[in-house]
Amino acid sequence: MQMTFVHRIGLWALVAGGGLFMPGLAQAQNCWVSGGIGLNFGAISAVNPTDTQTTLPFTCGSGSTPAYVRACLYIAGGSPVPDVDPRQMTNYNGAYLRYNLFSDAARTQIIGPQGGGYPEYTWTLLIPGSGGYGQASGSMPIHGRVFAGQGALPAGNYQAQIPDGQLRYAFGSGGYPANCSSGTNIGLGFSGNHANVPSGCQITAVTELDFGTLASSLTSSHDQSASVTLRCPSGTPWQIGMDNGQHHAGSRRMHNGAGGYVGYGIFRDAARSLAWGNSLGANTVSGTGTGSPTPVPIHGRIPAQGGVSSGSYTDTVIVTLTY
Repeated sequence: MQMTFVHRIGLWALVAGGGLFMPGLAQAQNCWVSGGIGLNFGAISAVNPTDTQTTLPFTCGSGSTPAYVRACLYIAGGSPVPDVDPRQMTNYNGAYLRYNLFSDAARTQIIGPQGGGYPEYTWTLLIPGSGGYGQASGSMPIHGRVFAGQGALPAGNYQAQIPDGQLRYAFGSGGYPANCSSGTNIGLGFSGNHANVPSGCQITAVTELDFGTLASSLTSSHDQSASVTLRCPSGTPWQIGMDNGQHHAGSRRMHNGAGGYVGYGIFRDAARSLAWGNSLGANTVSGTGTGSPTPVPIHGRIPAQGGVSSGSYTDTVIVTLTY
């Protein structure tokens, strides 16, 4: 009897304190999230979209089960740029990188602020049970995309903060609520969205310097042109150099594979007066990246020369891009 009496005192003390875990208290319904939301796109492509994703995990509990939960995710515009379509990250030096956050993997449904006219991003959750306290967890994917065609931006780190995100939830006892309008808000923490525009340059195309079919006498010079195309982030200085080829002997030469050679030259100017070499700042071509493809012309010349046998002549020249 003494043990039973002590047990009853403990029970009534718990009820008097509001005991959230008592089966009969239907009002004990809430949801919560842990951690913040943030996306890191890493190094982005100058040509193609760059995608990444994260999730918003949340848990809901109810003192009356089963319970039906509808959760709605709202994400406002960012900071320091408040735009939503598109959202923008900045390097805090006047440049802006366009991106957005979507509810679907196809990146067509923007996650917008509440009342902003964007499709509502909802998630349903069933807390099962037979009348006692229960919990269930959900996870809402957030799909990010940095849009293509932004190679003209200066290299460096870009970021944006989103200070006003919220998860709004509503409970139903006989089915899922039609919407979240009558629910409760949870403010979300954001660790920020980040991306990096790499400083790397690349050669995107090289056309061959093809002099065509020439008379074996070579009594006059023959000119031809080609090009090398490069892409560098805006503001990145670059230089293009060329080596002497595989058969150099005092000058560049093409070889027919049978002991025959044809001399030729590669020049930086259309007048064929500035020979192309590999000494930085001396006989290379230099420029500054714009983020767009930059063609650099190559001017070739076969000078008049004698003693040339017929055949097919070739050479290989290594192009070096320094930035």
